[in-house]
Amino acid sequence: MKKESTKDKILKAAFLLMLEKGYDKLLVSDIQAKLGISRGLMYRYFKGKSDLVFAACREFFYDRYFSGVDYNSMTLADFFEHVDAAVRQITVFDGKEIEMLKYNTLYSSLIQSNPQFKAVALSEFEKARKVIRNSIRRGEVKRLPENFIGATILAILGRTSYITETPSNEYIIKRILADVKQFYELIKN
Repeated sequence: MKKESTKDKILKAAFLLMLEKGYDKLLVSDIQAKLGISRGLMYRYFKGKSDLVFAACREFFYDRYFSGVDYNSMTLADFFEHVDAAVRQITVFDGKEIEMLKYNTLYSSLIQSNPQFKAVALSEFEKARKVIRNSIRRGEVKRLPENFIGATILAILGRTSYITETPSNEYIIKRILADVKQFYELIKN
């Protein structure tokens, strides 16, 4: 088993602390305390807090789960299978359960507050739109507006709350994945 690098430990600690405290309340000193490292060591890997936050979020929202995906040839069904696997990986982090609603809330707040992260999100969304376009073109799904399909998928996957009492994380994950499958059944040919 490959030993985890210091840089990876810093990224992971920053991300877990953001999930726990929120993006705005994350302090560099929190990361230092959690890992028992000096500020200087952290700045050897990252220019500052914003560089660290961007790298951590890039890693744990996209790179870890969607690298190597061929968006040009995959079907929408393939994309949903990949998303299913990614959601299951996302929710267990070093043996610790991650709350899906907190994960989605952090993602949403970063898009709204960080222009650099918003640009990455838009780039990633364009890749997903390519899958949708190709699926429509191939006849896999009904000829519905691409934006409607994309927005509905994002609304399902990016769910951040429940109006009623918040159910268990397991239930939330199950519902998100089931809703994606039901949506696919509605739009496929």
